[in-house]
Amino acid sequence: MTAIGTSVARADGPLKVTGQVQYTVDTQLPGMLHAKVLRSPYPHARVLAVDATAAAARPGVVVLTAADLTNLDHAFGVALRDQPIVAIDRVRFVGDPVAAVAADTPEAAEAALEFIDVEYEPLETVMDPEAAAADDAPVLHPVERPRAPMFVGWPAERFRGSLNVCSGYHVEQGDLDAGFASADHVFEDTYRVPPIHHGNLEPHAAVASWDHRGHLNVISSTQSPSIVRLQLAEIFGLTENQVRVVVPYVGGAYGSKVYAKIEPLVAAIARKAGRPVRLVLTREEVFATAARHACTVHIRTGVRNDGTIVAREVRAFYDTGAYADTGPRASKKGGYLAGGPYRIEHQSLTSYCVYTNKAPAVAYRGFGVPQVVWAYESQMDDIAARLAIDPLELRRRNLIRDGDTFVTGDVLRNPGLDEALEAVAEAGDWGSPVPEARPGFAIGRGVACAIKSTSTPSNSAASVRLNADGSVHLLTSSVEIGQGSTTALAQVIAETLSIPVSRVTVSLPDTDVTPFDQSTISSRTTFSVGRAATDAAAKIRQQLMSLAASQLEAAVTDLDVDEGSVFVRGSRDRSLTFAEIIRRHFGSPAGSLFGDSVFQTRGGLDPLTGKGKASATWFYSAAAAEVEVDLETGKARVLRIATSADVGKAINPAQCHLQNEGSMLTALGSALFEEVVYDAGQPTNSSFLDYGMPSLEDHPLEFHSILVEHPSEDGPFGARGVGESVISPVAPAIGNAVAAALGGARVRELPISPERVLAAVDQQPEARA
Repeated sequence: MTAIGTSVARADGPLKVTGQVQYTVDTQLPGMLHAKVLRSPYPHARVLAVDATAAAARPGVVVLTAADLTNLDHAFGVALRDQPIVAIDRVRFVGDPVAAVAADTPEAAEAALEFIDVEYEPLETVMDPEAAAADDAPVLHPVERPRAPMFVGWPAERFRGSLNVCSGYHVEQGDLDAGFASADHVFEDTYRVPPIHHGNLEPHAAVASWDHRGHLNVISSTQSPSIVRLQLAEIFGLTENQVRVVVPYVGGAYGSKVYAKIEPLVAAIARKAGRPVRLVLTREEVFATAARHACTVHIRTGVRNDGTIVAREVRAFYDTGAYADTGPRASKKGGYLAGGPYRIEHQSLTSYCVYTNKAPAVAYRGFGVPQVVWAYESQMDDIAARLAIDPLELRRRNLIRDGDTFVTGDVLRNPGLDEALEAVAEAGDWGSPVPEARPGFAIGRGVACAIKSTSTPSNSAASVRLNADGSVHLLTSSVEIGQGSTTALAQVIAETLSIPVSRVTVSLPDTDVTPFDQSTISSRTTFSVGRAATDAAAKIRQQLMSLAASQLEAAVTDLDVDEGSVFVRGSRDRSLTFAEIIRRHFGSPAGSLFGDSVFQTRGGLDPLTGKGKASATWFYSAAAAEVEVDLETGKARVLRIATSADVGKAINPAQCHLQNEGSMLTALGSALFEEVVYDAGQPTNSSFLDYGMPSLEDHPLEFHSILVEHPSEDGPFGARGVGESVISPVAPAIGNAVAAALGGARVRELPISPERVLAAVDQQPEARA
């Protein structure tokens, strides 16, 4: 069979485009109530009193306040258990849940909110992560919250000027002072990235009910059914087999639905109501539930005259918002990757995860890495300009190579970064003359590259069932969030068993049935779940060979598998279909063969040294952009862009290209348009109407997606992952192209808005000339 490397059509495509798919928001259960949430109008305040008497007196209304949760340790979080289901003593951002109601209709629930009275005492706010890290900043969490069981703690006190620093990471190598002393030039800059919105079309939604056994059943649009089950069990004092999480089709996520979000609240009010409850967030509420981490990055780099980077120091302040969520992990990952994909003998890399009075920052495509890539790749072009070295050549001279030891201590094997960089340079006509611009416009080109890790350690389980008719069913708790993973998983099983892909079905997650998966995050599904599925299918293949050897009276070593049959090599007429083998084995037309497997990646970083094994596999990517800038308005437009990612092995090339294009558009939006804007703690653009996102008109006129294939040692058929690779280098490639168009005037804060472009030119008047 040739399922691998084939652009098989998506199995879920026809269902989705014809509107047949059911999402969580479509769920209807008998007797179901509808929930609405009362949210804080203040960015920071004490909650002095909550009076829900009038609301509770309304017919058919159930009210949930903190008073209903006194028998629970109901603060939750995947790193720190710091987020209450509803506010206990204070609110920490505009939109923080204070109470919830459930009623027969959404309209009745919304009306009941008006009858809840809350008395607040406003407190001083802090909106900047670096300011929040100072010892005189207003404190959001005066009492430290316990760490979640699955989080290996990083000793925050080492990094702390304030209790607002909830986590930190540091790693170093060499002698930083000696490194800078040996440099001919030292560059020191600060770069900023704002919070941005995920933009998934389906909002957060969940339905919860409690059965007669006291078991909790949840239907949720989540990326993490196995972990949400664990979190809910911890909150409500249940065992994991008393919690069931079912995930229908998910209408986009991009990290916003990783781990528990609204599920604890829905479960709590359903428990009080004694009836199923559904909560579907409005778009404004989605903005108040999740964002990408804003970040301030200070970077200092020492370079020799020939362009060799000899020293780098980075301090990155990640804004995790009001609650930690994934912030400690995202900031750790950004911390050890802040030096970039370069050989640098002397390094000191530090990241801080800091509370502010913004909406919680959560996982987002790239998971803390695009923020630091924006910094180091922007600075690389400034270094190249100062030294009069071509930016591409500067990168070539400093790139990591096969066998190099990364700052964490990982030994990098078979990196495809140099090939990825050369591929985008060729596609972007690097080195050829830039096209002549229209009057009043300027055109420039930029390039950038990046390295990213995957979540390590982690584990994924898969169960493969071969049915009596020869069809195959994969059970997995991995979530199809639009990335095409179910198709790729079907392909690796089809290849292993030598059957058509159409004979393989992949289940939707149901934690009562489907085995554990860490989460659909970190570009790990094809790599980790795919490997588990491949190994499970291989076990079925072995069973078939063993059974067929007996039935065909042949040695196992003389057998092979093809097109759903086992045959004797050199004698194809001596063969049995899978269905025939099963029927003969069981003595009836009914029966199944099972194969189960767990793929576990091992590693982790020492909390004190920052050293260890950071990643089971690495993702390498590059981008080259050509941008036109209107010199009068400052508006930048991407004319063409090329992206390249080392995917190890492209299981489904068409899907890989689509992932690259999706990442490119996401990064283009963050580069030119996107920012969640706050005014005195109040978000001002919490709707798609007001929030700037790229449209089809903003798509580059020319786009190239290039796949580099340097096989991974552990991934199925050599695959790595592709979902997050090219999102990191695109924004700095665009930024570098803008700077080139402006003769060196640099925008160091995203997005690259017309106002910032004009301000950069005003600060460097000679650039326009």
